[in-house]
Amino acid sequence: MKAVLLCLVALCCLGGSLGDTPANCTYEELLGTWVFQLSKVGQDKNIDCSTAGPTVKSVTVHLQKLSQAVDDLGNTGFFTIIYNQGFEVVLNNYKWFGFFKYSQEGSVVKSYCDQTLPGWVHDVLGNNWACFTGKKVQRLAPKTSYSPQPNPFLQLFKHDMSFVERINSVQNSWRATAYREHELFTIQELTRRAGGRKSYFPRRVKSTPASPELLKKAAALPEQWDWRNVKGVSYVNPIRNQGSCGSCYSFATMGMLEARIRIQTNNTQQPLFSPQQVVSCSQYSQ
Repeated sequence: MKAVLLCLVALCCLGGSLGDTPANCTYEELLGTWVFQLSKVGQDKNIDCSTAGPTVKSVTVHLQKLSQAVDDLGNTGFFTIIYNQGFEVVLNNYKWFGFFKYSQEGSVVKSYCDQTLPGWVHDVLGNNWACFTGKKVQRLAPKTSYSPQPNPFLQLFKHDMSFVERINSVQNSWRATAYREHELFTIQELTRRAGGRKSYFPRRVKSTPASPELLKKAAALPEQWDWRNVKGVSYVNPIRNQGSCGSCYSFATMGMLEARIRIQTNNTQQPLFSPQQVVSCSQYSQ
């Protein structure tokens, strides 16, 4: 039994270290007109999209501000950028997902933010699968970045309490605090727990000011909302410690799905999903 547990821990850590691609693309670069080229439709979820296959159909999609997707027939839907590595489009009863294309030689990474690697498309019921590749009509120059090389940080982490206080002094939507258990880890170990070195951004991304359209849409929303305390009731499962295994995307996604089911069923169902299943079994996990 002990050997089995050790194997599971090793798999978790391996999945975390391989969980991200080195691509670095932005929401602004995603906006615009894309042409999706599909392979044969009508396959099942076990389809192999390591290569897209021959094109049998092309679909033109316009990705607009406020995350609206529109095709040439006037059908409307929405899209979501997945971190800085890929995006999903939901349109005309179909879901499309692809990673941004990239290449890497040593520490030099080139991101092709106007193209995708072969991705997956299926209807909203999870049937009629196909592969596709996407290209943006307006071409973008490749972006070059440098993947940080391993460099051990063996000193124990120490909290900067003045930084915590500065965070709390400029906003009141949440409270920063110090977690003393973090001081038991080295900086290298905490970096792994935070997603690893591939989560590094070469420069800080500035927040885009809210547009008048977005402010109008948000006018009817409450100023504050917390699913952990809705009239004294929590719809969020207790936070699980993912340890040093990375895979934050898996823990976050499982936590989101658990909360949505609790909300939808008014807490009559309180499932606990497995992040390890995503890391070990999902072909979307990179």
